Amino acid sequence: MKQQENSSRRQLWLGILISVVCLVVIFYFIRPQEIVAAMKTARYGFLVLSAMGIVSFLMIRAARWRFMLNNDAPWLTVFHIQNIGYLISTVLPFRLGDIARAVLIGNVPPVTISRGISTMVVERVLDMLFIVTLLPFTLAGIEYLPDWMRLGARASGVAAIAAISILIIAANQRALAVRIVARILDQLPFLNTQAWSNRTDNFLAGLDSLTRFKDGAILLALTLATWIPIILAYYATMLAVNLQPSLVMAAFVVCAAALSVALPSSPGQIGVFHAGVIAALQVWGQPEAASASFAFIYHALNSITLIVLGIIGIVGTGSTFRHVVASTQDFLNREEANESVSN
Repeated sequence: MKQQENSSRRQLWLGILISVVCLVVIFYFIRPQEIVAAMKTARYGFLVLSAMGIVSFLMIRAARWRFMLNNDAPWLTVFHIQNIGYLISTVLPFRLGDIARAVLIGNVPPVTISRGISTMVVERVLDMLFIVTLLPFTLAGIEYLPDWMRLGARASGVAAIAAISILIIAANQRALAVRIVARILDQLPFLNTQAWSNRTDNFLAGLDSLTRFKDGAILLALTLATWIPIILAYYATMLAVNLQPSLVMAAFVVCAAALSVALPSSPGQIGVFHAGVIAALQVWGQPEAASASFAFIYHALNSITLIVLGIIGIVGTGSTFRHVVASTQDFLNREEANESVSN
């Protein structure tokens, strides 16, 4: 337990350090006065469209999650629980929101916590596969790009397609996939074969939609539909700060943002998000101050939207913030105790 707490503390401080470094680098190259000046000339009416895009993203995302749960929970309940998770991840470290979502949805029969976790893992995989598949297509509009970067992006797209194929095969051959994983784990004595085999089986259970062609097609269509509003939200915010965007450029910045927030950071991906999107906009030759103003304005709008919808979700489910956090922590403590016993 103590070792886990020390590890969590180190992870927290590492994330804060990375966030601070990113912000220091941003303000070293771009003077805060220039960013403020760019914000003063922004056309904030466009942010209404941006907010609509963010809300649409969340609505479709909830529909996709509900579909992955075999529609066993009402859409509004799924929507509220999803938003509570985003609220917690925005204000607390360690991305606790994902675990909170699993715990909350596990209290909605017949859904279980394990199904909640497995579907969220699959959700993240699908999102990342979509991003790395989209990335090569967004490079077409960039005039000056090193060959190694262009080739790397194309390779990531091929890898994403290959990964999707492997997931589909594993989902359709679940028992065989679990046996293969177990044999591999048997060669690693420092891992608990049974525990990790069970996790693999639970993960593949979340891929049940990919075992039927119609459901798989719906899931992939929902994934595409989920990200279109965010690309439009980025585009509208770029217009707000007087950039000269295109939809391809907006899509490229979305990819850069999604990849950058995978890094450790403080709650809400402060710093890493800003650095990622500013760098992406610089690749497209956009002005530094306007690029930075986009990063700060969009991040603020997104955070406010997630917090407001998360609060509405807490009220809508009849819960409290403290209760959600306590339930999540209790679940993590039980899992840690079970892991210690199994090892």
